[in-house]
Amino acid sequence: MKMLNVKYLTIFLFLISIIPNAHSETTVATMDTYWSLTGEITNEYPYSVFITIPEEIEYIEKDLKSSKNFMELTNGEDDDEQESNDPVTFDITPKSELNGQEGFWIPPYTTANIKMYSTRVDVLTTKEDDDEEDDDEVVRTMEISGPAAYPKTKLIDLSEIIPASKKDKIGLDNFKLYVKGTIVKKDTDVLSILMPAPIVLKDYSTCDKFISKYSVNTWVDSYSDWVSDHNELSSYGSTMLDNTLVPVFDLGPGFYKTFDVPALVYTTSSNQELSFSYKMYWYDEEENTKDIWML
Repeated sequence: MKMLNVKYLTIFLFLISIIPNAHSETTVATMDTYWSLTGEITNEYPYSVFITIPEEIEYIEKDLKSSKNFMELTNGEDDDEQESNDPVTFDITPKSELNGQEGFWIPPYTTANIKMYSTRVDVLTTKEDDDEEDDDEVVRTMEISGPAAYPKTKLIDLSEIIPASKKDKIGLDNFKLYVKGTIVKKDTDVLSILMPAPIVLKDYSTCDKFISKYSVNTWVDSYSDWVSDHNELSSYGSTMLDNTLVPVFDLGPGFYKTFDVPALVYTTSSNQELSFSYKMYWYDEEENTKDIWML
């Protein structure tokens, strides 16, 4: 009887291995990202304070708008997860240890310059909807396939990664987030994608988007405006549909009434990597404008 059970178990496992997966994924692109964060911490107490150094950075996942005109991508993380972590390296000297925790001392009425940096890799994939009736992945209709969009970004909240700043006399100022990365097309002949700035400073003041010497400008100032304009053009009719894959909108900078970020928009059939970089700034004097961010 025991041998019979083993036989049935083997057959069952074999059948599972050959059944088509209703939620199979296709890797559309990979994105490698490096970021560094610099800034100032000021101690206005009349005594020295000890600031602990984090071993990980905890991002806040922020969902962005999308529509049925886009093929949404995922990076394989749990869609319900609101926070994600990456190891972080903290560059400051001298370092000390207090009660078993690594950190650094800031003397009274002194400003310390800090730097931290990290890397991450995101694998961007398509995924079948849970309500798909067919699980054999056979396309049976001649529909229009829109560009892919990754409607998420990761926020770095200075008050959370430096909780000492919540004290009245510990101040933050002049923070700069520098991000650079590459996107590489994978298991698709042509990649047409809308990608928001992958990592941003919460309540950032300004953003500088960089274009390398031999690259085309793939940046737009507003992810949300590009989605809205794409949806509007898509409703005009078939004569305008080809243009919806090309980033031709003239979007002006400025403050937004809802959360928004710059974005990359491009179409390519090349397997060569697309490089991108940008720098975001956060200043203490901008606190009076934080009401424009509707998170």
